[in-house]
Amino acid sequence: MLLHCRAMFVFLVLMAASALAEDAKPTYAERYGWPKGAKVLMIHADDAGMSRASNEGIIATVEAGTVTSVSMMMPCAWVPAFVAYMKEHPKLCVGVHLTFTSEWDPYRWAPVAGRSVVPGLVDADGYMHDSVDQVLQNATVEEIETEIRAQIDLAERMGIEITHLDCHMGTLYADEKFFMAYLKVAIEKKIPILIAGGHLSRARIEEGEAVEELKKVVPLVWAGGLPVLDDLSTISYSWKTTDKKAQLIDFIRDLKPGVTWMNVHPTLPSDEGKAITDNRELLWGDYYALIDPEVMAAIKKEGIHLTSWRELMERRKSIED
Repeated sequence: MLLHCRAMFVFLVLMAASALAEDAKPTYAERYGWPKGAKVLMIHADDAGMSRASNEGIIATVEAGTVTSVSMMMPCAWVPAFVAYMKEHPKLCVGVHLTFTSEWDPYRWAPVAGRSVVPGLVDADGYMHDSVDQVLQNATVEEIETEIRAQIDLAERMGIEITHLDCHMGTLYADEKFFMAYLKVAIEKKIPILIAGGHLSRARIEEGEAVEELKKVVPLVWAGGLPVLDDLSTISYSWKTTDKKAQLIDFIRDLKPGVTWMNVHPTLPSDEGKAITDNRELLWGDYYALIDPEVMAAIKKEGIHLTSWRELMERRKSIED
């Protein structure tokens, strides 16, 4: 029993020392030039182009000033409408939400590269698979890279200045070979990707071992000249309510120093959203909260700097390694 207690004591001391060592490191926010202790937040909206409701919800939150980064689902039908808005607002930070699944029964989409070019990415009906597991079982890494490039190429042909890349349903983070193809293209094209390698205070709680696994590739991302985050959160998706203002303000008040990326899905309340999927109503809560003046007031009161992928990339370029 005594040996067990001593072993436990040593373990706790080592854990505490590790936490202190992590806290002693400069945050990525500091590396980018913000002052020590600065809290920097990027509120990022997914699914532009997926539907009219998602477009209008995102536009409203961008214009409210809370959402500073957006990503588009290039295989989807409402992309041209969002691109038209972008062309009127060229400073908007917009990336590609690389998409490999089509998970809703009444509304589906196919690969941008073409069904015959990437057959492992489609089901018997010719649409993208409805789950990440099915993609992992059927797609080759060559097909994944082909579709990554096709979605990027389409965005570039439409005149989009791509500020970052991320991934719908986390497909590219579910397989190391897929992730490395994604990273290769990002470094080649000098486009930031979604990755955190700082204190990971929220990410460890929400994502567990997955974020620890990704830390091993953070040096590759940094060496490739791309920015890295301190922390990330997808917690808003788990707030199963249409009234998320209080949770969002608590999130803002609890923010740790460093650059934190927060994922949201602001969707305008409409019959269209309800027709697409039975859980879309829960995303109305993101919309209501993010257009509420009290949320922006909380951001200002806490002294939080809002940022975007465009700004992070500019700051990353100024750093001499």
